Amino acid sequence: MKRILFAGLLMLAAATAAAQSGPAQSPQRFDDLLIYHNTFNSSYLQPEIAAAAGLQRGPRQGVVNIAVQRNGADGPEAVDARVEGSVKNLLQQATPLKFMRIQEQDAVYFVANYSAGQRGLLQFEVRVQADEGAPVHTLRFQQEFHPDE
Repeated sequence: MKRILFAGLLMLAAATAAAQSGPAQSPQRFDDLLIYHNTFNSSYLQPEIAAAAGLQRGPRQGVVNIAVQRNGADGPEAVDARVEGSVKNLLQQATPLKFMRIQEQDAVYFVANYSAGQRGLLQFEVRVQADEGAPVHTLRFQQEFHPDE
């Protein structure tokens, strides 16, 4: 039940953040894979939901959410991929992202906390490997972080 609630709140938080920061970004396509990504301030999550997912909340904490799908015969299918990455600030200081896997029925997504000391543009680099021995695809995107006031 907590996971269902978490999944719903995570999507609501992402939608709220997207509404405040501009249009949602389209998925990036790598061969037959679609990789979706979004980021938002951790304060959009309720404290108990963040705690249940192992995420930290705070005025300088953000969350990055990654979902990987493959186009199957019956439509998009969730891919239980290997996901790792890092985030850089304006000074090019890189911090590794520690992704946690969350599965909700047929959906699989990966979330990680990041922190930023001040408002600024963050550069994300996320590496995704769909299957053992498959190519590693690199997703790069930028997002401006606005600490909670």
